[in-house]
Amino acid sequence: MSHQIVLERTYTVPFYPRLNSIPRGKRAQKAMAILKEFIARHMKAEDILIDPAVNAFIFSRGMKKPPRRVSVRAVKSDDDVIEVYLIGTAPEDFFKSDKIPTRVEPSEEDIDSEEDFDEDEE
Repeated sequence: MSHQIVLERTYTVPFYPRLNSIPRGKRAQKAMAILKEFIARHMKAEDILIDPAVNAFIFSRGMKKPPRRVSVRAVKSDDDVIEVYLIGTAPEDFFKSDKIPTRVEPSEEDIDSEEDFDEDEE
């Protein structure tokens, strides 16, 4: 995805008092917009990818009461793409598709051993 890291910074993004004037049911969405706006302003790029862990952290207390601030690490690559992830998560784990568990089908050996087990019971 990214080729070379050009710039890497750590930010603590404050959401309040800007969220006080937002209706309660829309505060978490507005917090995400504030985060994107903050990163775009400080890192000077428009293409921003936010790790799902950041989204889960902001929505962890519900839509009505997001956290007051979030600490993130922003990494800018040479193709002007900014990746944002929580402090404490490794960048190697960023946006990997193997996070989604897949269903494993039983092999023929497993099926044969189950049939042998059923015969032993009788």
